[in-house]
Amino acid sequence: MKIGSKVSFTYLKGSSDGNVGGVLTKDYASKAESYNGEVVDVRDISKQPLSSETLRYGNIKGERSKQLVTVELEDGFTKAFYDGRMVGVDVS
Repeated sequence: MKIGSKVSFTYLKGSSDGNVGGVLTKDYASKAESYNGEVVDVRDISKQPLSSETLRYGNIKGERSKQLVTVELEDGFTKAFYDGRMVGVDVS
């Protein structure tokens, strides 16, 4: 993904635990959301580290990945996403 690219994707926000016949399961679809917008920044957190405050933030719903992608959504709001949790990405 590059700055200026139009993207649509599903973001995995976390999972719900389950039990099917004694087998522990994870349901990622139950908390996933779809987004559309334009990439306005791609941050490599190994080159631009996260702040101490961000690292201490304890309410993240999943793991962080190396790149943080900021997208201006169709509604005009801007939101950042970890690329490893962006699935089904369509870039134009």
